[in-house]
Amino acid sequence: MRKNKEVKIIMTKIIMDSTSDLPKNIIEKYDIDILPLRVYVNNKEYLDKITILVEQVYDLMRKGISPKTSLPSPGEIYNLFSKYASRGEDFIYYSFSSELSATYQTSKIIIEELKKEYPNVKMEVIDTKAGSLASGLIVLQGAKLSEAGVSFEEIVNISKENTENIEHIFTINDLNWLLKGGRISKGSAIIGSVLNIKPILDVEKGKIAVIGKIRGRERALTTVADIVQERIKKFPNQIIGITHADDIKAALKMKDILTEKIGYSNVILEKIGSVLGSHLGIGGVGVFFLNKPSNLYINEP
Repeated sequence: MRKNKEVKIIMTKIIMDSTSDLPKNIIEKYDIDILPLRVYVNNKEYLDKITILVEQVYDLMRKGISPKTSLPSPGEIYNLFSKYASRGEDFIYYSFSSELSATYQTSKIIIEELKKEYPNVKMEVIDTKAGSLASGLIVLQGAKLSEAGVSFEEIVNISKENTENIEHIFTINDLNWLLKGGRISKGSAIIGSVLNIKPILDVEKGKIAVIGKIRGRERALTTVADIVQERIKKFPNQIIGITHADDIKAALKMKDILTEKIGYSNVILEKIGSVLGSHLGIGGVGVFFLNKPSNLYINEP
């Protein structure tokens, strides 16, 4: 009796940078590789989530120290990409928003050079136009599609579609961190703090934008949930992300409000990483989701 030959599924390697904030168990499950951004504390360089942990960054921030961040060096990007190209492995790299970092542009240049060196390897860099778990959700779908044996080209097309439909809605607790980052004036920070104003932020075309100002923390969280409820109507059954800047109580409160309003249970809850956390400050909470489905979406956890 002739045995059936096993069909080997050729999977596309998925790479993300350290701003994407996917939990460790998901990263390990889908064997996602990570390109770390750099964090600077007192002029000393660290690799995000490798030589300095998110918890350490938040501890420094609570002491009044403002870490600086930077994109990976071209050499680090080249070494990671060439590792897979030299093996003949197709790969897709999902970058932090090109409006917030030069990582995408640098990676694009390096990939174009590698294509000349390894013309038979498929490689692509995707500008997620996002950060934190917004990028993470796009990466997760790419990883799920790769595991399912979807073609390289289709993964790229669906991922690009998801970058156009991803939503970020979040609120900031401490205006001083927006002041330090140059996103608001000193006068606005002082008045906002006195009046207990909590800004509601969105990401529009890859840039952070203030879309509302609410008095009080509880009202701000409820407002975020109201916006999510409105924008998610066309695609209610999906994995959503909730992140927090070292304030798990606020994140759980947000999850409770969303569950009450919308009834979702398929939620990834994670801490905002060092790069975005150092700019948004302690206490920020964000919700991330797609406003409509792509041509192929895998909803299993």
